[in-house]
Formats: sequence, C-alpha cells, structure tokens
Amino acid sequence: MIEYNNLYYDSCDTTDLKVGVYYKKQGLSESDINKLTELAEDKYPFTKGKTSGQSDDLSDKEKFKTNKRDIAYFPYDENTKWIYDKLFIYSLEASEFFNIEIDIVTDLMHYVIYPEDGGHLTWHYDIGTGIINRRKLAMTVQLSDYDSYEGGEFEIYDGNTTPSTLPRHKGDIIIFPTYMLHRVTPITSGERRCLVFWTGGKPFR
Repeated sequence: MIEYNNLYYDSCDTTDLKVGVYYKKQGLSESDINKLTELAEDKYPFTKGKTSGQSDDLSDKEKFKTNKRDIAYFPYDENTKWIYDKLFIYSLEASEFFNIEIDIVTDLMHYVIYPEDGGHLTWHYDIGTGIINRRKLAMTVQLSDYDSYEGGEFEIYDGNTTPSTLPRHKGDIIIFPTYMLHRVTPITSGERRCLVFWTGGKPFR
C-alpha cells in the first residue's frame, strides 16, 4: 500500500495545493550517489545534450536554445543493474499511486550535469510521437547538495497560474507523469547533477 506521505505538494500557500508528484525523500544514499558518479566519470562518456527531434548536425549554439547539459548514457549492464532495479521498484510504487500501468524501462538512464555557465532545459513534455510515445512516468534523482549551486530549479506546471518549484535535497526522488510540463531554470553558479529515468508500456489511449 502506498502511503500518502509519499505525495509531495508544493505551494506558496498551503491551502492552495497546486501540483502532485510522487516524492521519495532520500531514495538514494550517499554511497549510491558516489557509486553513480564514479560510473559516470570512469565508465561512460559524456556528450552534449539535445532535445527530442534535434538533429546531430545542429551547432552547439542552436542546441543551447532549448538546453545546455552534458549527459552520460548508462546502459543496462553488470555495472548498472543495481540502480536500474532499484529505480524500477520506485517507479512501480509511483505507478500504483498514479494508477498508470508500466512494465518496461523505455530509455537508457541519463546521468546529467547542468554546467555553471547557464546549464538549463526549457519547458517541455517527456512524451511525444515516435519512440518516446511509450514513456509514461519520468523520474529525476537529485545528486547534488541543494546548496552547491544557484539557479537550476526544477519546475513543473500543470495549468495553474504559476509553476511549482520541487525539492532539491541530495538523494531525493521525484516521479511524475510524462504529460506534465516541466523545465530546469538556468544555473547561475555551481553545477547541478541528476539522474533521469523513464518507464512506460503501451502508449496512453
């Protein structure tokens, strides 16, 4: 049974609940995060991030209009099986809460760095046409200390007047349906690190 204290509501006014996401406080330990950082830095190369539909031929300047990120793609292998398995269990918990059926991991896991010089990701959905239409739940895992950077706020919007800013404590996990609009605001100092993970199944109907 899913306990309701796992649902996080963010609002400047506690009487005005604005957005619901599945929230797992410190879902990953410091040891887990250190292990992931070692994998990212030693095993899997970083590439410049791009958004869905962007061509590999675009210049960095064109790509930066929508995002500025460095991404290491984690395959499912002997080094990463433990984290895939752990995060899929959290996704199953969230799927019960949202009443959204999932049965697969839809993408390679992303280890993402938002760099100091304006790292960001503009407003977008995590679902669309083509191969990403099977995504149903998106997960973001905070890997940085909340006070190690400025800017880089994770914001989500569900049609209310203003977007909601979500928690940024190290190890926290946020899961939400892929049809919710969201962004990461520009970094002004330091860098933000996170893990991104998608699960899904048959497309929404």
